Amino acid sequence: MRFRTVELQIVLPAVTQPDAVSGWGNVPWGALTQLPDYPETEETLRFSDAGYVTQDHIPYPPYVTQALDLSRSLTLSADAMGGSYSIGILTLANPDGVLDGLIQTRVNDHLPVTLREGVRQWDRGRQIWTDPDRETLQPVFSGLGKNWQPGLNSVSVTLLDATYWLDGTVPTSVYGGTGRLDGDSNVVGREIPRLRGTACNITPVLIDSSNFVYQISDGPADVTALYEGGFVDISFGGAVSDIYAASPDPGTYTLMSNGSGTWIRLGTKPVYGITVDAVGRFRSGAAPSNVLDVLRQFLIEDLVMPSAYIDASWTTTSSLVPYPGGWFWDGSGSVTGKQAVSTLLSGLGISLVPTRNGTLQPIRLLDPADAGDPVLALSADLISAISPVALDSSLDPPSWRWRIGWQHNFTVQTAGSGLHPQASAERQSLIAESDRGAVWFDTAVKAAWRVPNDPALITTALARQADAQVVAGWHGALWGTRRHLWAVDVPQNLALQIDLGQPVQLQAPVPGASKGVPGIVVSEHMTSAANTTTLTILV
Repeated sequence: MRFRTVELQIVLPAVTQPDAVSGWGNVPWGALTQLPDYPETEETLRFSDAGYVTQDHIPYPPYVTQALDLSRSLTLSADAMGGSYSIGILTLANPDGVLDGLIQTRVNDHLPVTLREGVRQWDRGRQIWTDPDRETLQPVFSGLGKNWQPGLNSVSVTLLDATYWLDGTVPTSVYGGTGRLDGDSNVVGREIPRLRGTACNITPVLIDSSNFVYQISDGPADVTALYEGGFVDISFGGAVSDIYAASPDPGTYTLMSNGSGTWIRLGTKPVYGITVDAVGRFRSGAAPSNVLDVLRQFLIEDLVMPSAYIDASWTTTSSLVPYPGGWFWDGSGSVTGKQAVSTLLSGLGISLVPTRNGTLQPIRLLDPADAGDPVLALSADLISAISPVALDSSLDPPSWRWRIGWQHNFTVQTAGSGLHPQASAERQSLIAESDRGAVWFDTAVKAAWRVPNDPALITTALARQADAQVVAGWHGALWGTRRHLWAVDVPQNLALQIDLGQPVQLQAPVPGASKGVPGIVVSEHMTSAANTTTLTILV
């Protein structure tokens, strides 16, 4: 007999009394109030859908009428973040208003909510159902709840998963226009630029047009090259602790870099546009080089997401995609966490999805044939229903070519009056295009299909050609052959044994799978009203 438990964190807001009461006749003059202060206190509400008592005799009353409607998925298209959000509604019965006092006095907005599932065992000797230990309950969902939504004899709580943190705008500072490092009147209200990792040919922000001072980032950075119109004709004049202490010599530039930002100052007014190649670090001094590691630090430090929401498997240095890169945000517009994730994961075949434990985890979509031993074998005796799911038209028919960009050029400069006449042909060729591409192709696929897919070049945050070539090969192995999606209904307790991105063996009476075929779990959907979970399998 299966059941689910719910734990909700709630807060009783603080109540503070006045500092003093000037009494006349009843207490001494100026005496402190005799009424106590009530600081904010946290409590945990515990409920279940069928009643449950822990081994420590903690009850979970059967008030839950609707526990979950969960959907999660991986990205299939290569140029998007993907990953469905596990949004649902938790509904509690409220007979005769027994919960009214809690609803009116307690706050549950954006506080933790945890759902677990367990199985009761039948005790034949005593002829009763026995409750399992709390430690044996399996996590189904962990996230946050929104405000109470009272109804007729019920109360509902909207559920949010860890991707809620990505909705927020990345905190930043803006120029006030008061002069010097606060910028002049030309940049008033503009956000300060941000450089994280390696970036090519970025345009620093001119913040002081009288003294030729440019800002590269809001944190420390190293300038590997400075160009005027694509030509290196301004030499490095040294690093300084105060960019305004002295004007650089003509034809040189000085650099000031610290935890507050990175600036350059020119000794001569430039004729052509100024761009730099640079490597940016975080304000804390953290200097991850690989794209996925940059994203992890970005979420924690720039987006200010609590590190507890980063899954333990996502370590500071990840081996999932160990390739260097980075990105530059010039401050011309606000950036949300979702936009940053999409930018840094674009083209890598990685989804950032919420786990059942309430954390965010990056998962790379693998070729089913190379994903390793199956975690679970799904055979006809376990499958209650199976149906085909249409692939996106960009993935079916197969793609005969994949072009993955690398060393993104942040400032496109074409031949003409904007380029220095001495700019080399190699440099002109580099900065004339926004991306250079690494290519995977298979002419056999092109010959086998009348109109095979041929995706456009995908911009990535990768810095090296060899790494982009590996990623292009990943896409070719995955989508250079005909793929199928199957929606498979299996018992919920079985579905909890496997997670997104893990390999399975699918054996079912459908074309191509009758004798068994390797597959990858790419999505799941479960509801409290059903005893089965729908897994979508890519084969």
